[in-house]
This record gives sequence, structure tokens and C-alpha cells, in this order.
Amino acid sequence: MTAQVETMEAKLQGYKQDLGGSSAQGRQRLLAIAGMADHITHRRMEGLGIQEGWRCLEVGCGSGSIARWMSYRVAPHGHVLTVDPDTQYVADAAGATLEVRQQTIPSLRPPEKTFDLVHSRMELQQLPEREELVERLVASLKPGGWLLLEELETFSLFQNDTGPFLQVVEIMHAMVRAAGTAVDWARTLPRTFQRLGLRNVNAEGEMLFFSGGTPTAEFHRLTGEQHWPYAEKMRLLTREQFDQYSASLRDPNAWFYGPTIFGVWGQRPPA
Repeated sequence: MTAQVETMEAKLQGYKQDLGGSSAQGRQRLLAIAGMADHITHRRMEGLGIQEGWRCLEVGCGSGSIARWMSYRVAPHGHVLTVDPDTQYVADAAGATLEVRQQTIPSLRPPEKTFDLVHSRMELQQLPEREELVERLVASLKPGGWLLLEELETFSLFQNDTGPFLQVVEIMHAMVRAAGTAVDWARTLPRTFQRLGLRNVNAEGEMLFFSGGTPTAEFHRLTGEQHWPYAEKMRLLTREQFDQYSASLRDPNAWFYGPTIFGVWGQRPPA
């Protein structure tokens, strides 16, 4: 596998763009992420005290489900700014409470000392500029404001028994690493938050255990579909292996260890 990873990088041109949400399949995958993870994000934000009147920033809007939910929670006098290169799934919700801005994430330079809550999910670990972006997000917090970052950690996936699911997961894991995604970055964030002066830093990982036919299974199936053309081109998987993987993820009697949705939060010291 190590030798394969070393030869992947040059063959993955356009790979990350194809994993976006612009296609119908990409849209379905974003909706599956919402079904898989929104309840976790809601709980974490509620624990931080999101309320009417807060000013919030969401970095990467995906399907738009979290931006909409945040705007409901801070209305009528609060404000949510959501930023993403592709805002097509949330643009219709823009209004007095929700501002939608189409912009690349690496170019984001939010105003300093502005937000009560800044959030990003499954976004920064894909970007080479992630460390610099965290510094900018910390600087954008009001005194007393909270930063909540959520990323996927993949170690729990490898607890699955040997079979089609694990075989495909191993290939996809190697591909995302070769493409530059920092799959183990989340575990470094508590120390980063402390280094940048945040207080009340805390972290948790919620490991998903799921059956076929659920939103989490659909997320994995659709992610596999987006990886398949590249895996086929590099002869990493056979069609038979991939079809077995997809079939298992539709089976309600099949159960899997899923990824761990790692959340880290910290608060800017009061003035």
C-alpha cells in the first residue's frame, strides 16, 4: 500500500474537484453528511450556548443545513455569515439573518473580534492552508466567543472485519492522504487552540456505528462512487470488489464501524 500511495499523487489531478457537490451525486452526498452529522453539530453548538442575537460564521456550507439551523437559532436580531466556493444549496435561504458569500476558503480573511461562534465541519483538513486559517478564525472571535471545528478521524474505520467494506475503505483512505487531506489533523487541534490563547478548550470524538441503508451508509457508498473512477484507473479495485462494497452498504442487516466525528472547541478570553 505504501508504494501505491507514493505513485498516486500525480494521478489524482482533478480528484478533489470531482469530490465536490456540484453534481447530482455530490448533492446526495452532502445531504447524507447532514443526516450523518447534523445532530452531533447541533448538540455541540447548543452546549456552547448559541442563542438569539449571536453573530456567527460558518466556513464551508455544504448542503446548507447547518447555516439554516444557526440562522433560526440567532433570529431575529442575530446574524450568520456562511462562506463556500459553491453556495448553490443555501443561496435561496439568504436574508436578513443569513448572509451567503461565494468565496474560496483559503482566501477568507474574516473581520477580527466580530463573531460569537465560528464553525467549520469536514472542510479545513482538506486544505494546505489549514493552520493559517485556524489562526484567522481565532482572530475573528469576539472576546468570549467560541471556535468549534469538526473533522473526520478515520482510525475507527479500520476496526471493521476484513471484507469488501474494509478493502475499499483502505483504498479510499490512501487516496485522500495522497491528495493532501490530513486525516489525523483533528487530534492536534486542542494543542493548537491552547497555543493560540483560547481557554476552556475541550474535545470529543463521536464514533459512528451504523447499518446499511442509513445516511452514514449512503455517505460511504456515494463517497466510494466518487472515488471509483480513480481507483479503477489506477487498478486499485476491481468492479466486483466495488459492487460488493456498495451492496453491503444497502443491507440493513450489515453493521459497520464508521468514522469518528472529532469536535474541538475553545473560547477567546473575555476582554
